[in-house]
Amino acid sequence: VPHDVPQGRDELIEFIKAQVRLNNKITRQAIAEGAGVSVKTIQRTLKEIDNLKYVGSGNSGHWELRG
Repeated sequence: VPHDVPQGRDELIEFIKAQVRLNNKITRQAIAEGAGVSVKTIQRTLKEIDNLKYVGSGNSGHWELRG
C-alpha cells in the first residue's frame, strides 16, 4: 500500500479535508482516485463530515469547509 493512501476512516476524513482545502472544486471521483477507494466510499464518508458542504449546482458549485 502506498504511504500517502489513507488507511482508516479518520485518515480518509483528513485526506478529504486536505483535498478540499487545496481545490474547493474537486470532484468526488478525483478524491476517490487520490485516496484509492470507490466513489461510494467517498460519498458515505462525506456524509460524516459535518462542517463540509457542497454549495451551488453540480458544475458551477464548490465545497465549503467551515471551522
